[in-house]
Amino acid sequence: MAFHQPIFMSLKRSKKSAVIFFAIFVLFGCEPKESQNVVVPPISNEQPAEPKQPEVIEPNPKLLKRGVYTDFKWNIADITEHEQTPLLQDLLEGLVIYDTQGNVIPAAAEKWQTTDNKIWTFTLRHDLQWSNGEPLLAQDFVRSWQALILSDSPLKQYFAYLNLNNAEAVLAQKLPVEQLGIRAIDNYNLQLSLDKATPYLPQMLVHSALLPQHKKDETFIGNGAYKVLEVSSEQVKLEKNPFYRNKDEVSFEQVLYQKIQPNQLPEQFDWIEKPLQQNDKTQYFPQLCTYFYEFNFNDPLLKQSAIRTALVSMISPRGIIPEDKTLAPNSVNFMPQNMQFEQEREWKPTLVEQLLQQTGVTEKNPLVLRMSYDNAGIHPIVAEQLIRAWTQSDLIRIQQEPLPYKDLLEKRAKGDFQLIRSGWCADYNEPTAFLSLLHSKSPDNKSGFANEKLDELLEQTLSIKISEQERTALYHQIIELAQREKIVLPLFQYMKPIYIHDSIEGYNLKNPTETVYSKDLSRKSKETKSVDTAQ
Repeated sequence: MAFHQPIFMSLKRSKKSAVIFFAIFVLFGCEPKESQNVVVPPISNEQPAEPKQPEVIEPNPKLLKRGVYTDFKWNIADITEHEQTPLLQDLLEGLVIYDTQGNVIPAAAEKWQTTDNKIWTFTLRHDLQWSNGEPLLAQDFVRSWQALILSDSPLKQYFAYLNLNNAEAVLAQKLPVEQLGIRAIDNYNLQLSLDKATPYLPQMLVHSALLPQHKKDETFIGNGAYKVLEVSSEQVKLEKNPFYRNKDEVSFEQVLYQKIQPNQLPEQFDWIEKPLQQNDKTQYFPQLCTYFYEFNFNDPLLKQSAIRTALVSMISPRGIIPEDKTLAPNSVNFMPQNMQFEQEREWKPTLVEQLLQQTGVTEKNPLVLRMSYDNAGIHPIVAEQLIRAWTQSDLIRIQQEPLPYKDLLEKRAKGDFQLIRSGWCADYNEPTAFLSLLHSKSPDNKSGFANEKLDELLEQTLSIKISEQERTALYHQIIELAQREKIVLPLFQYMKPIYIHDSIEGYNLKNPTETVYSKDLSRKSKETKSVDTAQ
């Protein structure tokens, strides 16, 4: 659909490498090459049955039925779309996971500690087992991470993004993989060494790139809530893993992942992410993805605060974006709503002419700006609405520059723009995933914005000497400063549609992480079907 056009996104924010951009909601730009250690479960010889006529499913208290559009992937390195991760997240579990609200909680690791935010020790649970009954040890995480960084998968860039010691040198094949900043102290203690202080490291470790994988490849062996029962080209059936650490809390005995056939209705499933057919049972979850326009601070006009303030004050996001439940207006700042410390402000008109006249703008000397944006999808519609709003003033002229997405990326990377359509998708649920973009030395800061005070505040957030409450207070200050500076023009946050059968509970509509594990879902009894699962 048009609303899923790409926006700027980066997996890598180190000071030493170029920025890598990827498509929206996806962590990669191309199909990875076939892994040398692909883990593939046995495929049954059964031919898929002919699609049946559409019929509404009868809710099964022991079976969760998930509809999918994508191919099944069994190796982390082979994932090419976000929709392929839920299957692996049911079969594999990392050091930490999300709860139903999107908060990080212990998983394979029962606890962690650090004295400087650079050297971290994660202590694994002593009763961890693979689905074949073998013990899962710290060495398994070391082996899995080393295998991924040596693969051809774009996901390997995430290790540098983690600030893991020597990640860039290992990626460039300048150092052996054994020098990557991960080692097993013993069977149950895993040490991660970083090249810079990262107090929010646990939040970053939920990423699917960091899931452990078993060393055997003749069949799929996992450590998650479920294990593989049956596989065909059209469906995968899972059953509860008897060796899972928290098996007694898993409600569904089985989970069926089934490819959706053209004649199948959503009502034949319990759960479908991004359903092609949306109805009154489709729910909308916030994403860590926002859409905004950037100002070029190196431009003599746009470096003036009065001009940026005038342009921002003329725009009410609710009047700009199309009516669509997958887009949530965002008028406070460029961060997702769950990371904002203030309520959405009521839009009020500003004396734009007075602001512009302070900068020497008049009817005879109007403000002329070049606006760059994608020439496809929703972007021209949003651009036209912005232009219509701005040109209501006789003091403003907009020169349109619609471009193919690739050309837009190149212009932004070179700083060749005045006003450009942009956006950001975060890889973890923590404010720094967005705020770090504002640092003057961030490789992703292409607007030229630089503020010594803001840089200082960002660096203070990395200190081991401050409490979480003090760190949150610093975030407040950074956001307030950014708000005053009108660094960007925020417009909306993306929402993810998911069809959910009305008998399913165990999810939270405020969870922005795009991660809902099958282990957390359950079937309502007939007496509780009216309960609101969004609470």
